[in-house]
Amino acid sequence: MNPQIHNIIFDWGGVLIDLNTEGCIQAFERLGADVKTLLTGTNELGVFSAYESGALDTAGFHQEIRRIIGKEVADEDIDKAWNTQLKSIPPEKLELLLELGSHYNLYLLSNTNELHWLCGAKAFNYNGYKVEDYFKHIFLSFRMHLAKPDPQIFIAALKEAGLKADETLFIDDSEANCQAASSAGLHTFHYIPGGDLRAVFF
Repeated sequence: MNPQIHNIIFDWGGVLIDLNTEGCIQAFERLGADVKTLLTGTNELGVFSAYESGALDTAGFHQEIRRIIGKEVADEDIDKAWNTQLKSIPPEKLELLLELGSHYNLYLLSNTNELHWLCGAKAFNYNGYKVEDYFKHIFLSFRMHLAKPDPQIFIAALKEAGLKADETLFIDDSEANCQAASSAGLHTFHYIPGGDLRAVFF
């Protein structure tokens, strides 16, 4: 690990929490919505992108999904289909975060949305720890009204946390997001889902 690095910013989906994008697509298909061209598992498109950037709130997301389906569908059924994308965070990754937290300042920066965060933040619950115990600050796209790969989201996060870009490592499973972070001056690591995250540091 570069001795210059004092801060590590993690992406959430695909890096920490495992995703089931194909299962999510199938769940929406059962509701009557064809979303396979909109869901990528990294930077979502269309209605999902609007939801994650904060351009749509949850009520607006429900309405847009109903428009795509072309019939009335209960909010709860939409939520269940959408949250199918989230699986779990492997315990070894949570252990790694706890270990790294004693040596580095850790941050989370995720393209996400209200429903996923309300559901998925519980995946950090481990041996009495909760999501806020792992990170100095949590940056969520829907709250920031910015989304990766816009370099401005990195600039905003660095400014809010008081971090220097050249002392900060950003880890993401999207090459486009890593390139955007690099353009803002951060060190980056492109993580391939399923890989050994620990090997990045040790």
